[in-house]
Amino acid sequence: MSQQTIFITGASGYIGSLLTAHAISHGYTVRALSRTPSSDTKLSSLGAVPIRGDLTSHSVLTQEASTADMVLSLADSLAGNYGKITQEERFKVNNGAISALAKGLEGSGKALVVTSGSLYSAADPNGGETDETSPGRPGGFFGTDSHGKALGEGSERVALAAKEKGVRVCVVRLAPWVYGRGGSGVKLFMQGGVAAGEMIYVGDGAARTTTVHVEDAARLFLLVAEKGRAGEVYNATAETHVTFKQLAEAMGKAIGVPVRAQSYEDTEKKMGPFMTKFLSLENRASNRKAREELGWTVEAQKGILEEIADGSYGEVAEELRKAKA
Repeated sequence: MSQQTIFITGASGYIGSLLTAHAISHGYTVRALSRTPSSDTKLSSLGAVPIRGDLTSHSVLTQEASTADMVLSLADSLAGNYGKITQEERFKVNNGAISALAKGLEGSGKALVVTSGSLYSAADPNGGETDETSPGRPGGFFGTDSHGKALGEGSERVALAAKEKGVRVCVVRLAPWVYGRGGSGVKLFMQGGVAAGEMIYVGDGAARTTTVHVEDAARLFLLVAEKGRAGEVYNATAETHVTFKQLAEAMGKAIGVPVRAQSYEDTEKKMGPFMTKFLSLENRASNRKAREELGWTVEAQKGILEEIADGSYGEVAEELRKAKA
């Protein structure tokens, strides 16, 4: 059993809380950034040591990183601020935090694992799977900053530059649909479907997307911290064949609302460009590299459609139906 210390940002979140529990079960001491008393309580209940601060507390981030054996960055300034900050503001805060963490690790050769997304890569023009070397999406998924640079790509550039300063930095690209344990985006879309009285998909809904179970994602983060090679990127992905129409139909059936197609233009008017792109872009990201290099395995017993139909989202759907009635 390891006696090493890990510093985690975003440790009280959906993936982070499972990562925290997983790391502690493997003998690590976890110190975790915490913004609020409620997060302190949650982190303490998991066995972690809460450290008060946020992503703008650069001196705290640098100090904690300098004394840790590994650092995992999962926090995102968008959490709790959706619709309140611009994407450029979001990545300015995120990138500042990554730089502060990297500063604390300079010259150490220790691991810094930073979170990104598989939507970074443009879809394969022939409909195949993409990998970590595939071309980026023109203009980026999140748009560009005031200097014309793609925002999401900027975070990866900021992180990977730390390799040149003696940091064993790696990037984990999460699937756009992280699911399981009745949480994450699936729950939010189901709640939205109940409120709207319908579920929609964009266009013909035929675009395929990528999923990963939250427990599998948490295990990969720790594996990357332990074994990942400096400067490398790893996809945290599983299924690559599920369509947006299938997702909408599964969620609609679960919560008992009709499902219909909606044009890209109408969806953008109602939901904005960010969410419309999320619900329409083809993304088929292979996990081969993580499996072959790190020995990671996908252990989820159910895919996302099964999980919605008769898994952890059954209780969520029942609660939403009761509330609606």
